[in-house]
Amino acid sequence: MRKGFIITSNILVLAVTAIIILYPLLWWLALVLLPFLILGLFDFFQKSDNIRRTYPLFGRITNFLEKQRHVVQETVLLNRTEGKPFNWIQKEIVYKRAANANKSQPFGTQIPYDEVGREWFKHSIYPAKEVNDDFRVIFGSSKCDKPYSASILNLAGMSYGSISKNATLALNGGAKIAGFAQNTGEGGFTPYHQQYGADIIFQFGTGYFGCRDAEGNFDAKKFADIATNDVVKMIEIKIAQGAKPGFGAILPAKKNTKEIAKFRDVEKGTEILSPPHHSAFGNDEEMISFVEKLRKLSNGKPIGIKLCIGQKDEFERMVQSFAEKQNYPDFIAIDGAEGGTGAAHMESLHWAGMPINEAIHFAHSILTKYKLRDEIKLMAAGKIISAFDIYRMLALGADACYSARGMMFALGCVQSLKCNLDTCPTGITTMVPSRVASLVVEDKKTKVANYHKNTMEAFKELLGSMGLENRIGIHRKYIVRRISETETKTYEEIFIKPSKK
Repeated sequence: MRKGFIITSNILVLAVTAIIILYPLLWWLALVLLPFLILGLFDFFQKSDNIRRTYPLFGRITNFLEKQRHVVQETVLLNRTEGKPFNWIQKEIVYKRAANANKSQPFGTQIPYDEVGREWFKHSIYPAKEVNDDFRVIFGSSKCDKPYSASILNLAGMSYGSISKNATLALNGGAKIAGFAQNTGEGGFTPYHQQYGADIIFQFGTGYFGCRDAEGNFDAKKFADIATNDVVKMIEIKIAQGAKPGFGAILPAKKNTKEIAKFRDVEKGTEILSPPHHSAFGNDEEMISFVEKLRKLSNGKPIGIKLCIGQKDEFERMVQSFAEKQNYPDFIAIDGAEGGTGAAHMESLHWAGMPINEAIHFAHSILTKYKLRDEIKLMAAGKIISAFDIYRMLALGADACYSARGMMFALGCVQSLKCNLDTCPTGITTMVPSRVASLVVEDKKTKVANYHKNTMEAFKELLGSMGLENRIGIHRKYIVRRISETETKTYEEIFIKPSKK
């Protein structure tokens, strides 16, 4: 028998025996120690964990610290500029704006200016006295009969099922108060997306949830029933997601409740697979025809596609097809590789897709090259939290932005990284009733609205500080990036602006 086990078990046995013999009135203490002895025996004889076999009972401390490593780092060990995917400074921006708390901070920035990759904007000696802009943009090409005026900051797709009922309700309520659109995600159109009457962008993906037949293929009638609902303002076909482009998605069977199965048109308690490819179309020409079909079924509402750019030549061929056919979607939502998700294949999460800065610049350039930029609007998504993030995207060519994790922080997310385990401590990404109840809708919908309102106010102040009276003056030349210890470049120098010729 190994030394570690002998020491552990002998100490516990002797302790229990001594208590029973010498202090019979303390028999209850022996009962307290007995479970630890049993756990030690179990650890010694199990075969899956080396540490616990070598150090019975005490090895469990290592296991606990490994499982809670991120939580310990986030709450105890990391400073304000550390933490991934978001550091404390980024989270604090959302928390303070959501709470309508003191939005100032003392003693100077904690983000070093001499760090390679550091970015900042150029302010003006003469700030604008007044900024006049409604911060909305019209979605709808010349092919569209019912254009939609959207905020420049909207809620990115988060499906009911991936997030809880209360989270969905709070986001819907916040979107209604602040006047931005809520994207349903690909999990179907539910009553919780209609509760408060917010504007909705109905998204569906390869699983066609909410608009699928018994075989899992697209169902035109079910789609039309959803798309013609008054609260649905735009339609988004999800082709690929930033965190898992080219890969399918899985909703675990334990999260597939009776209610979720009903909204997704699937069998309850089963693992739900979203395949990597669409069955309704398989090439550019078929996609164009499908978009046209959806436009008719929705009575002329804006139709868009969501994707993460991978192979550049494929994206350019797609846009070229749009130009040649003179038929195209009304908008393209670009998801950066740094986008979030509740669960993703590890290779796709870490190493697939084009980052959002490069992706937006490239998409804007290609649309400009084929003279479609005025027809097709661009949405940007990927770690957009602050007013500066929004400015960066608009300067690179986007018309509007999506935010998912920013809105989650407004709901109370603490970045515990348990979205895929159904154990979210804040009730956002779990179906466990007791945890969902911890998210109070009436409180959180106000916080979501506050975050949006205060971020738009910050964006207005940012423009004013640059001497800009509205969005028309947004330009790449006003953003600077440090590219080495001794050199900086503007976005205008880094991202060459495309020619319209």
